[in-house]
Amino acid sequence: MKKLTGGLIAVIVAFVGVSVATHVLIDQDALRERVAVALRHQTGLSMQVRHSSVQLLPWPAFEASDVVLTRDGQTPVLKAHTIHAGIAVFALLHREVRFQDFVIEKATVNLVRGLDGQANWSLTPDREDEDAALPVRAQSGQRIQAHWTLALDGLHVAQTAVLWNDHLSHTSGAFGLDSLDLAGLRSPSPWINLQGHHAGTPFTLKGHVGTLSQRQGTQPWAFSIGTTLGEGDRRDWLNLDGRIGNPSRMENVLLTVQGEWPNLQDAHRLFPHANLPDVPALGGDVALQGSPGPLTGLDGNALLHRLAETMTPTRVHLHAGSVVLKQGAVQNLHLDSAGPDAALTVTADTQWRDTAWHVEAGAGTMQQAVAAWRSGLQTAVPLTAELRSQTTLLSGGPSLNAQDKARVAVSGTVGAENGHLVAEGSGKTLHLPGALLHDVSLHGTLETHDRESLSLEGLTFGSQELALDGALKVVLGQDAPPVMSGNIHAATMDLDVLKGLWLEPAPPAVAVPVATPAMPQGNKTVPAQEEHPVAIPSAPDLTPPWVKRLRAQDVNLHLTADHVVFAGRDYTDLSTRLTLSGGHLRLDPISGQAQGLALSGMAELDASALPVSGNVTFQPLILPAGLLETRFGMPLLLQGPVQVVGYLSAKGNNVDELRQSLEGHLGLSMVDGQVQSTLLGQMAGSAASVVLGKGDRSLRCLGLHMTIANDMAHIDTLGLQSGRFSVSGTGTVGLGTQVLDLRLLPVVDFEGAGASTPVVLTGTLAVPHVAQDRDAGGNFHVTLGGDGNAADPCTAPLAAAREGQPGPTPEAIKPHHSKAGDILRALGVLH
Repeated sequence: MKKLTGGLIAVIVAFVGVSVATHVLIDQDALRERVAVALRHQTGLSMQVRHSSVQLLPWPAFEASDVVLTRDGQTPVLKAHTIHAGIAVFALLHREVRFQDFVIEKATVNLVRGLDGQANWSLTPDREDEDAALPVRAQSGQRIQAHWTLALDGLHVAQTAVLWNDHLSHTSGAFGLDSLDLAGLRSPSPWINLQGHHAGTPFTLKGHVGTLSQRQGTQPWAFSIGTTLGEGDRRDWLNLDGRIGNPSRMENVLLTVQGEWPNLQDAHRLFPHANLPDVPALGGDVALQGSPGPLTGLDGNALLHRLAETMTPTRVHLHAGSVVLKQGAVQNLHLDSAGPDAALTVTADTQWRDTAWHVEAGAGTMQQAVAAWRSGLQTAVPLTAELRSQTTLLSGGPSLNAQDKARVAVSGTVGAENGHLVAEGSGKTLHLPGALLHDVSLHGTLETHDRESLSLEGLTFGSQELALDGALKVVLGQDAPPVMSGNIHAATMDLDVLKGLWLEPAPPAVAVPVATPAMPQGNKTVPAQEEHPVAIPSAPDLTPPWVKRLRAQDVNLHLTADHVVFAGRDYTDLSTRLTLSGGHLRLDPISGQAQGLALSGMAELDASALPVSGNVTFQPLILPAGLLETRFGMPLLLQGPVQVVGYLSAKGNNVDELRQSLEGHLGLSMVDGQVQSTLLGQMAGSAASVVLGKGDRSLRCLGLHMTIANDMAHIDTLGLQSGRFSVSGTGTVGLGTQVLDLRLLPVVDFEGAGASTPVVLTGTLAVPHVAQDRDAGGNFHVTLGGDGNAADPCTAPLAAAREGQPGPTPEAIKPHHSKAGDILRALGVLH
């Protein structure tokens, strides 16, 4: 018993003695200093520790608090509240401090890269100090210098915040690190297990990598990493497997990426400012191989460019549920190729403006497609594509083109220097935005001979409503606008059926604002609203966008049409030459036939310099009344062909200036058209509306002639006749203000004799006001009766409006007998 007690006392004494010797023989402050030197030597990071201690019993261990790791002159990369780790005993025999289960708790990791590309997380060994010496005191008190190294067997990080701010790529962010386990760091296959969260969304990263000591070596280095984002139904996953044949030179890299994401925008849960598109059901796998070379020092764009140029796909299987387009969507998108020598195919279902289509396309083999892409199409690639109409929309409802049976196929080769594509198509019907075509056929050949020239030969498009043929050539210059030349011929064209394609709806009429009057104040006048001085910015580019577009094109086209239907009227043998160069646009000459008349005219717009100038000549031209009313924002009150004669010119930098500078003379005439009773009532007054009735009335003639200057139309001749009603007059109309000032004489005919009274039409085109006109003495006049042999009310206004040009003759006036005339005769009013 005494021996046992003595043994226990000896053990306790030895335990206490060793523990005391730990603090006596090892200088704690010097230890911290030398560990910091060793750390700087191996990583380039400086270490600051508020408190640290080393214990040998019950097992060797190290503990430190308030640890800061920093690269000189930069933001600290790590601030840890507590660090503790076990120390491998036998490694000490080899002058190596090997930490086992190195634990970091309650830390902040701050990763910062400046505009100069310097990163505070870069682990660059500092060779200024050789291996750090671990100081140990001898019995005599002198210091023994022994060179030691540092190593980790494993790392565990918990309750840590990670922040990054990359000034070079202008990206920043943060996330919480719940735990990070790095096991077997000295083994051939270290293991990684990371669990974190951001804004309530969990994510993980697990896998293994090759020997860490070989990550910059020349021996093959493999890795396999799997990541997840979210949980439950919204759990995204991505796996990355690869092998690097020579890590030091980044050669012989094999990479495989696999994953499935319910939606690409799920990444916003981790990167909220990524601004990614809405792409559901995104996934697949891609295999790549190549030798990108050293990647250190490359920023994001340079890195992506290097990888795109050096890493070649060997297998591609990608799919996306849908991709939203500006006016439609693409669904069931698949991109596939089983190998470098296998075909590269694309299939998809697409929807555009309530029409549904199925697309199948191919670009040769994947090797051919990649070679063409990397060479900028210097290497031609085979191309096939087919577009077929579908019966149902992507939403499941019936498509607008369900019965079209339309098909378009393109085949050939595409290349920068030479290309050849043939397009063929057909369809029972073809639904276009605003138009429906029947019995459609298409054929054409596109040839490219070099980077600056392409031609469209043998173009034919046929349908019941539109039949076109022609040829076009486009020359693309590096320092000059593209030049388009050729001819387009229309055998038939029904513009009434096709108006949804070319006729935009008129903008709503906008009331003209009234200037705020000045208010008197004492003996001076001040504005009604005080103006505050504003800073004067640098002189902006005053060139209107439409002028820039004109200057950016060069066109020389010969346009012809055999038969055109426009506003229910037939136009034949139409022809013009359209030229555009340097912003100078001309349509000259314009010729054709309509209503038995030979059409002639020209139009010119010179935007080569500011202000823009333009002029148009009508000798004559025939245009639908509805088109003119729509373009000028007027209500649709007239129907029928309008014969336009005259000359107009303008100069300005915008629409308002062009209108204000408009000058010239213009005549408008119509025969055998239609007129709204509303228009006649506005000219004759509400009392005449009882006689005129409602709705459309036949218009025997309309003649209007004016001169235009100073933003004002001066009407010297106005005359029309509709049934027993006719009107004549003169006056002015403001082009900008639309203010009316017309003196009119409406006449209601009673069997050769009429009743009339002068009226004045004021107000605006949108809100006209009619009232009886007074004579010089302020009296009203009403005239009953008249000369039964008076001249035809259509003759003079038509002659003035046509300015000597021929035109159709209105129908003869039919005799009319009414009971009202008999009553007036019986009363002696009419004779």
